Amino acid sequence: MRRRYARPGTLKFMIIAIVLMVLIDRFGFDGTRPYVEEARREARAKTERQAAIPAEEVPEQEEKIEKAFAKINPEVILPDFQVKKEEKTNEPPAWRKFAVAVDAPAGKPKIVIIIDDLGEDRAHTKEIIALPGPLTAAFLPYPPKVAGLVEEARQAGHEIMMHMPMEATDADLDPGAYVLRASLIPERFENVMEDNLKAFGGYVGINNHMGSRLTRDPQAMRIVMAHLHRRGLLFVDSRTTPKSVGAETAKDYGVPYASRDVFLDNDPDKESVMKSLLKTEKEARRKGVAIAIGHPKEGTIEALREWLPTLAAKGFILVPASAAVQ
Repeated sequence: MRRRYARPGTLKFMIIAIVLMVLIDRFGFDGTRPYVEEARREARAKTERQAAIPAEEVPEQEEKIEKAFAKINPEVILPDFQVKKEEKTNEPPAWRKFAVAVDAPAGKPKIVIIIDDLGEDRAHTKEIIALPGPLTAAFLPYPPKVAGLVEEARQAGHEIMMHMPMEATDADLDPGAYVLRASLIPERFENVMEDNLKAFGGYVGINNHMGSRLTRDPQAMRIVMAHLHRRGLLFVDSRTTPKSVGAETAKDYGVPYASRDVFLDNDPDKESVMKSLLKTEKEARRKGVAIAIGHPKEGTIEALREWLPTLAAKGFILVPASAAVQ
């Protein structure tokens, strides 16, 4: 293929034209460039106008910041990496978007039954899913194929929560994979929490799996609540320790929250679970709403299968966790 080159005459003409343009630009207006001078005049005028504004009319950014911080509880120290500008949206928060709607007339005592540790024992998980609801099904994030079980529970009318693994006081207790530990640096803590939250979708919030060590650590729980606040999620404190600061920290961060009243199956025997369910009824009558937490154990499943159909006749309403948060 033959290459084409510019003719010598054309190239010479282009060079002359460029030189002429430079000379006209530099010397054609008595040594000035009108468009440059005009820009300079406008810049000087703008500076003078700003200098003429009285000092009291100039907003003081520092004063605004001080007033904003004065409204914040000084005990709540949000890590710098957590501070992010929230985008306004008409979308409801996740805890409302994925909540199971119930008809709960005022004045009737309400009971929330949360079943933890779902997903590992698939057979017992499916038995829980088959119970009348709405139960609140709290799934662990790490079992294989957990998302399919979550969808089955949702289709059955149960509300979904994530059972978040948190550090226990007893080092011999194993919360499973991807545990939130107080010793993690904040960035790593955030990453572990986010990875867990990506395990499946459609949940209203989290409750703690174990966590007797982590939930009493104010700094760790601040990171947890800041994350939940950004995501629009609720928090149920399983209260695995009386020293938990989970509920009060959630309140500080504007996270909808509630706390467990009764553990159903510390003793997994069916009769013991039935006694715990009766205790839950008493708490509901006394407080208006009671939250009980159980696990996918044979005794618990048998007791619930017998007890759940009796609630309406006793005047109780079974509601999901989202109906009990503050």
